[in-house]
Amino acid sequence: MPERASGVLLHVSSLPSEWGKGDFGTGAYEFVDWLETSGQSLWQILPLTYPDMTGSPYASPSANAINPAFVSPEMLKKDGLLNDDEWKYCRWVRDGNVEDVRQQAFMLAYLNWKKRGERKAFESFCERHAYWLDDTALFMTLREYFPGSWYEFPRDLRDRGEQALAGWRKDHADDIQQFKFEQFVLFDQWGRIKKYANTKGIRIIGDIPIFTSTDSADVWANRELFKLDRRGVPKVLTGVPPDLFTSTGQLWGQPHFDWKAMKSADYRWWVERVRVGVLHADILRIDHFRGFCAAYEIPYGAETAVEGKWVEGPREDIFRVLHGHIPDLYIIAEDLGVITPDVTALRKRLKYPGMKVLQFAFNSDENNPYLPGNYDPRDRFVVYTGTHDNNTTRGWYEKAEDREKEMLARHTGETGNIVWSLIEMAFHSNAMWAVIPMQDILDLGSSARMNTPGTLRGNWEWQMKALDPARKRTKALKGLTEESRRACAAKA
Repeated sequence: MPERASGVLLHVSSLPSEWGKGDFGTGAYEFVDWLETSGQSLWQILPLTYPDMTGSPYASPSANAINPAFVSPEMLKKDGLLNDDEWKYCRWVRDGNVEDVRQQAFMLAYLNWKKRGERKAFESFCERHAYWLDDTALFMTLREYFPGSWYEFPRDLRDRGEQALAGWRKDHADDIQQFKFEQFVLFDQWGRIKKYANTKGIRIIGDIPIFTSTDSADVWANRELFKLDRRGVPKVLTGVPPDLFTSTGQLWGQPHFDWKAMKSADYRWWVERVRVGVLHADILRIDHFRGFCAAYEIPYGAETAVEGKWVEGPREDIFRVLHGHIPDLYIIAEDLGVITPDVTALRKRLKYPGMKVLQFAFNSDENNPYLPGNYDPRDRFVVYTGTHDNNTTRGWYEKAEDREKEMLARHTGETGNIVWSLIEMAFHSNAMWAVIPMQDILDLGSSARMNTPGTLRGNWEWQMKALDPARKRTKALKGLTEESRRACAAKA
């Protein structure tokens, strides 16, 4: 990987698409072309997994399955899975603003695929991903018949009775096969986008949340790997303790891993999860990296995160296993927030780059660790103006305190074009990579914010209506990339 590069943070759902939210179609390829034109060599995405009820991909019912809403109907047509009449029908449905048009297109594609009788590539995919795919297909079909959490499944299915599961597989074989077919198509569609990007010298940065949802195929199928009671209810939940920003801490609500059980199983659940991750991305950002040193556990049933304790994690041990199974694994450690010296020491021993966010650089004094002048030149970092959990830079500045604005002005000499000043600061820093949210490239305000942590509404919705950054801005970004020596000419 290049030691000096730059790129853009943009989730797939935010791409423009004539079918609703962004998908694996034309918009993705056009965005890759724009990245090349603007001189960028990195595209960072958020998890490709199913979102939860709030739209978040960080609390998914599967740690590995791709969100079917990303399917591109035009790619289904291109691959011969939709005929001309079906294509016309899908466009007619779309023009009527029917929300489930992708679902209908997928169903038609599945029926056509079954008639073809071509199974070799599909069977190879199913065999390769059997560890997680078989259980996830069962789980997702069960959810279709028994809405709600898996605790509400009929008891013999909830507790994975062998006879009950065998009967379900037999009675719902077509539903299970359709789910696997959809994943087969989705993996293929995204794989082609990734290959296209790689041929243009652009690397994909993926995202793996450390924890997984209680109501997920992963917990239902692997209860022994999580801290659960006999009924499958979590004994403890994940979160972080109170700090300067939250007086009651953050109660995330996912179950915590039983690291002893994980180790006894040679961390296979994690190995298989990361194997999927490296199919989708060249580089993986591991969310909440500090959780591998120690994680904060909160008793189940607590209303806040005030009462909890730190519990030791696996540290190097898990990464030794991961790198042993996946030699080309390249990781960015998300180390934002209150980070203890042992976490930094672990990251450095593993030689993983950490993260810096410029919106955090002006809220204290000249020793602020997020100020570029304080980056350790012997260490490696990825610098951002903001992340998906931050306001846009324009929105942040409009709400910033006077002392933050004054400090920023001292460091940039700028009080007008603040967003571009921070982009320049990121690019000219000694950070290894500079990654800028697309909202900041477009100089958008708070209405384009992707997520506000701790809130349940209005998140994960921002989308570009068209890929039309001003030519002047694209040219300026390319010029800045070359000037800051972040242009990467090498192509795959």
